[in-house]
Amino acid sequence: MAEDAELIRQPHGREQQVKMEIVSMIHGGESPYDIIHHVAQWLEKSSGEPGYAQYVEDTMRAVYGCALEHVRPMEDELRDVEERLARIRAAYEKPEFTEEEKKRIRFAIDLHVKNIARLKACIERAKANGEPAEIVKN
Repeated sequence: MAEDAELIRQPHGREQQVKMEIVSMIHGGESPYDIIHHVAQWLEKSSGEPGYAQYVEDTMRAVYGCALEHVRPMEDELRDVEERLARIRAAYEKPEFTEEEKKRIRFAIDLHVKNIARLKACIERAKANGEPAEIVKN
């Protein structure tokens, strides 16, 4: 009981702020994925553990996207891969790269193109299966 009383007396500034942000995001109808990512970013900052939010995002994409075929994480990943491909293609056009470097860049371009095709097929399959991109509370 004394421990509970001590917790009540502790200041709740940062924790209260993130709690209000979460509720605001829910009221705003934001995606559960965005809310989880927001909390992961807050935890990364408060714990001093760099890379935690990225780890959570990558894990959500793998589990909810590829494994459970929720469309939203796959669409997010598709957007990121397409953006990277555009930057890689722009780099390929730069004259300062050697032929050997251009071969490696071309290999990266080919892999990104294949990944984009894979993601588009997965998204199409998930949409055809009609799986909702919602977290259902048990």
